[in-house]
Amino acid sequence: MLTEEQVLLIRESAAELAKMEIPATNAFYANLFEVAPGVRELFPDDMFKQSEKLWQSIVMVVESADNPAEIAETLRTLGKRHVAYGAVPEHYPVVSEVLIETISKTMSDKWSDEYKSAWQAALTMVCDLMLEGARDVQS
Repeated sequence: MLTEEQVLLIRESAAELAKMEIPATNAFYANLFEVAPGVRELFPDDMFKQSEKLWQSIVMVVESADNPAEIAETLRTLGKRHVAYGAVPEHYPVVSEVLIETISKTMSDKWSDEYKSAWQAALTMVCDLMLEGARDVQS
């Protein structure tokens, strides 16, 4: 469970992401494919829809940050679907790290350890729930 302060920090930083002229999701995928080029094959050639799906997922997490139980089943289902796409448990920490790095770069001088900690807590929760769903498929 996230603290009230973490929820506020996540929402504040997400509002900064939403102001970007070039979507942060584009920067995220560019960073991801640079850090983990092997995952590129798991995605379509045209990344427009994928970027939109990622942004919708970020919005869902941000909006439900104060009540993660509200999206728990959705995240488990998403984890199940990701197994079919070729995602493996080792991908989750890489994706989380790259997302946090992308957010930190977009916030530049506003970024702090508090933001990082809040996003780490939120993404740990997201990954844990998605991996629960993935394990259901693999069992």
